[in-house]
Amino acid sequence: MFSVRSILPVLLACCLAACSVEQRIGDARRELMSEYNAIPDWEKLPQKQLSWEKALHLLETGNLDLQRCRNNIREAERQCERIFTDFIPIVDLGHYYSSALIKSDTSSPSYGSFDVNVIFNIPSLMRLPVDHYTRSLELYKARQDMALKKRELVAKLWQQFRSDDIAHRTIRTEEADAKWRESNQQIRRREQELQQREREQNLCALLNDYSARWSPVPGTMPRLQWSDYREKADTPDELTQITMALTLEVARLQKLGVAVRYLPDFNVNFFSPSLFSSTGGSTGGFMSGDTDVRVNLNTYLQLDTRLEIWSEWARAKENYHLVQQELTHNMHEYRNKMKLLLDSWKTYDDWLLSTQAYVRFRQTQGGLTPDELSSLYEEDLALQQEMLDQESKNVERECALIQEYGLPADNSTPASVFNYPNRMNHTIVEQGPRGCGGPDSTFKKTSNPQLNSYLTS
Repeated sequence: MFSVRSILPVLLACCLAACSVEQRIGDARRELMSEYNAIPDWEKLPQKQLSWEKALHLLETGNLDLQRCRNNIREAERQCERIFTDFIPIVDLGHYYSSALIKSDTSSPSYGSFDVNVIFNIPSLMRLPVDHYTRSLELYKARQDMALKKRELVAKLWQQFRSDDIAHRTIRTEEADAKWRESNQQIRRREQELQQREREQNLCALLNDYSARWSPVPGTMPRLQWSDYREKADTPDELTQITMALTLEVARLQKLGVAVRYLPDFNVNFFSPSLFSSTGGSTGGFMSGDTDVRVNLNTYLQLDTRLEIWSEWARAKENYHLVQQELTHNMHEYRNKMKLLLDSWKTYDDWLLSTQAYVRFRQTQGGLTPDELSSLYEEDLALQQEMLDQESKNVERECALIQEYGLPADNSTPASVFNYPNRMNHTIVEQGPRGCGGPDSTFKKTSNPQLNSYLTS
């Protein structure tokens, strides 16, 4: 007759084989599509204001690149711990069972046994220091990579805030132009709405937070001036120095790894074929006699008869000298790039101050005819648009310095939108609703009475 306990494993294997790939993929697809259908339309998401501090918090907790960096750090930490956990003995638990599938009266009885085996292995004594140093270096590099990634993401966030602010001020400047108001406004406003949506989606993707349509508040951003980086630009930032040193150390470690192969290798392991055994019969118990627990020691030295190790050593040595030359080349380029970057920012600041002074001088001129007032107004709008264009280009310089040196530690004081050092002073267009300013936009008074009369008319 058939034994039920003998048939159960066969039935279990048949059930597992019956689960098709199409069924599993179908279940996963339906689960993903249910999540996809639960995503609300972009227009239905609530619009919320986003301060700089809150944006940094969301960036730190939600950004996918930072999460990958944290995973890399945890994996590097586990690899470092593995150097020591390799000394822990390996314990194997084994069970053996034998029985006839179809039993008869003359069949033999079932047979089973249980064994416990222990293997204690000491890793290669010559490779142990090198492996420990290599994995410690990988952990150190993973942490520095995360610090560099934070700098890069903060620079991107800064660009998002600054670009959004410049875009809205550009809209208000355009709407103050009579030529713009006479043109096809609907098409231009539709373009502005699409650009605004793209900026919002980029910000949500950067923060990995799609719970709202985030609207940055530029007034909460810290102050940033080129003078903050004037002294720092004389030398590379500490993270940059560490990155260059890591590159050189990796090349040196490659040479060391090849050199270690010339040394003899020692291996030690303890082995117990069966520390404990139980067969249900007369044989059983702990096996700890002289012939059961054994220690094995072996050593060997590889002779480089084919000169393969020597060739690898020569290549590693050449690569090390090449890395040194590349770092020297990069340092020359870095020094020149930082100097040009700061000089261009200083030139922009000087140009901005002189342009603003010229705008203020033109607004104080009196005794102008209506045609001259119209020309003055149009020229002022053109200058404001040019300042916005130049400010947009300067944002790239700001992001480059933030990515290299980070934000200054003493610049936590928020800068107002209208008194930010690198932002134009609005003297014509009043700040209206964000987005498309609309027909309710009004004009500010200037220091020129005739120009005020012209604007209000």
